Amino acid sequence: MGQLLIRNLDESVIAAWKRRADANGRSLQAELHAELTRAVSDQARANAIRALDAIRAGADMGKLERSSLDLLREDRDNS
Repeated sequence: MGQLLIRNLDESVIAAWKRRADANGRSLQAELHAELTRAVSDQARANAIRALDAIRAGADMGKLERSSLDLLREDRDNS
């Protein structure tokens, strides 16, 4: 596991994170660990949603409204 050292952080920022950690029943280190991990997970989720939106934008949505039987017949006829 890696470690981070953040220098010259304003005392008010540290105090705010300590209050948040106390409110969540965690140590300051555990609170920051949880928040950093959540931020990365949220970013990964946002990237996945953007990728799915791009796929949807390129998809032929008209085919979704047709029956699978019609689509199979069309595919067979085009082969």
